[in-house]
Amino acid sequence: MRFNQYINEKRSKNVIVVDIQPMYANYIKFNISDFCDFLINQRNILYFYNGPDTVGSDTKNNIIDWLSEEYYGDIDMIDKKLSDVTWYDKGYGFFRSWMDQGSDIGFIKKAIRFMMRNKVYDSRDIDPEIWENKFPNDWDDYMINDPIYLPNIPLNKLKKFSGGYIVGGGKSECLRELQILMSVFNIKATEIERFIY
Repeated sequence: MRFNQYINEKRSKNVIVVDIQPMYANYIKFNISDFCDFLINQRNILYFYNGPDTVGSDTKNNIIDWLSEEYYGDIDMIDKKLSDVTWYDKGYGFFRSWMDQGSDIGFIKKAIRFMMRNKVYDSRDIDPEIWENKFPNDWDDYMINDPIYLPNIPLNKLKKFSGGYIVGGGKSECLRELQILMSVFNIKATEIERFIY
């Protein structure tokens, strides 16, 4: 680990966590106990996960139990920290259909802003001709039936975490979706690479 990165990670900041949960345990290559140590030393934590309301079976309590079981340190410390976490079942795949088709991220951000200006939460609620006229170089016919939508994520809470850290995964999937949303609202966070999968 580079010295600057080490020093930066030792600073206590707010943390956004994305999908560090049992459902993805096979993809997570870092030590969960080390991750818990990291969390204990940080300020406020906003913990996004895929739960029963979306595609997962993990609940907030499942995740808390899993983190506690994997932690090798002072169990009271991790339990206290996890009791203060803000948990949020974030939804799944809100921008992924266009991301997975290789759409330009800049275009996706413009599309999100356009949808918000028009108070539309599903891209299918805007006529395809309007999309094509507005974004002639980026619009593709597959987008008609393969929509993006605005997630039901509390932006007021997310904005309070601007300037903090972000961890989790998948790096090019769910984590990237949240980073795109954050970028639209100029919410900045520093990636802690050793806790990204």
